[in-house]
Amino acid sequence: MKTLLLGSTGWIGSNIQKQRPDWTWTNIHSDVCDLEDEKLTESLQGDYDVIIHSAGFFGGLPFNNRHKENILLRNDKMNNNICKIVARLKPKKFIVVSSACVYPPHGNKILQESMVGPVDFHSSVKYSALAKLNLFNLVKAMGIDFEYLIVSNAYGPGEQTDLEKSHFIGSLITKIKDNQNKLRMFGTGIGVRDYIYIEDVAEAICRYCELLDATNSITNISNGQGISVKEITEKLLAYSNKKLVVEWGTEKDDGVKYKVLDNTKMTRDISFVPKVKIDDGLLDTWRHFIA
Repeated sequence: MKTLLLGSTGWIGSNIQKQRPDWTWTNIHSDVCDLEDEKLTESLQGDYDVIIHSAGFFGGLPFNNRHKENILLRNDKMNNNICKIVARLKPKKFIVVSSACVYPPHGNKILQESMVGPVDFHSSVKYSALAKLNLFNLVKAMGIDFEYLIVSNAYGPGEQTDLEKSHFIGSLITKIKDNQNKLRMFGTGIGVRDYIYIEDVAEAICRYCELLDATNSITNISNGQGISVKEITEKLLAYSNKKLVVEWGTEKDDGVKYKVLDNTKMTRDISFVPKVKIDDGLLDTWRHFIA
């Protein structure tokens, strides 16, 4: 399969490529082409079966607090240029890798694809969510076969551990490694999330590339099961063998309290159920980072 991969050096992008080494890959990253530069993106050429978009200007909560509306402005510019590439090169299918921030809070409901915005997003992810929602609306209007894949909380070896760029598990591993006595946490630990191992994410994305007929719709890529921040913290502390005193924060830092994605459509479309259980995945991730 001839594939143009945008964001090829990113964590998800690089794992997608590892999953299908026999495909013919054309890799685009910031050292090759600045996707925010319209003139540079016009130089991209080729005949592709699939274009995968896994690029973006995103990070964790500290990143969101620092960059705010710049996240929306920069990603809108990048996404407009990418959609122009897709319209010009006309691949058989366009794969967009998105994230669960496009879901506004829905209480304790399992999140189904029909629940994607537009309503008020949580303030901690507002600008990221708006950028990803804008991209979905643009892709729908293009008249090209597509898959819009919403990845829940991916984790695993190789994920970001920088406290600004990383998400929860990566940043927690960094905190545990760097502290000897005390572990200060944001929020109360009651938040429930849906975590999926990176190899399962990459396999699901590749299977959507391989579908003969595009679904032209949103699909959750998820485990479909929730686990609390407190439980994840306890598991990683147990793996570390450190006797850290955990200081939990306040409720105002909990963010969305419940975010679990329904994976029924994914399992039906591509006959795939995530293989890696949370205990095995967390242990594997911890061992990777202390190696």
